[in-house]
Amino acid sequence: MTEPVAEQLAHRRWIGRLIRGGLIGVAIAIVGLWLARRVPKPPEIHIQSEAPTVEALAPGDMQIYSRDSSVNLILQGNNVLAGLSPKTIAKIRGELDASAKTDDTTGLGGSIAQFVKKTVADKIGTHVVYPIAEMRDIRYEGGEIVIVRTNGGETRLFNNVKVNKEPLSQAFPPDDAERFVAAVRARKSALP
Repeated sequence: MTEPVAEQLAHRRWIGRLIRGGLIGVAIAIVGLWLARRVPKPPEIHIQSEAPTVEALAPGDMQIYSRDSSVNLILQGNNVLAGLSPKTIAKIRGELDASAKTDDTTGLGGSIAQFVKKTVADKIGTHVVYPIAEMRDIRYEGGEIVIVRTNGGETRLFNNVKVNKEPLSQAFPPDDAERFVAAVRARKSALP
């Protein structure tokens, strides 16, 4: 009679351990889901491999350049594009081509260097695309163009970029920046 009681106790202990393990697993899953919702997600970034040329811009589209013409902002259709200007892209590609002709291209190291230079030259014209539909507002504030996204976040264009120790975000002439912001707001108000 003691043997069946001992077996029942052992069986109950195993069931208790399984239930305890299952509850711990459920608790960990709930905490994991709660944390996943609390962690801010970076905004989805859209890119365009080549910026449109001036000839490709439609009526109402516009393009502004920083004071030194190193970067540009483009309003094309229902998108704002930010990236290096055609002048800067051409300069970098020229320097890469010139260094490719003078560097040692033999051996594994030369092959890797050529591959890297070609890849950089191909991707240097990439622009970040900010869809106007994903903007709640855009403003010119403190010398910077600020995009307020519909999810509540803000993007300060070229905020952390410095050229000659000067912040690039404040490199756009104020009149150009204000005209650009006004054009983007007008385009946003025309969206359905």
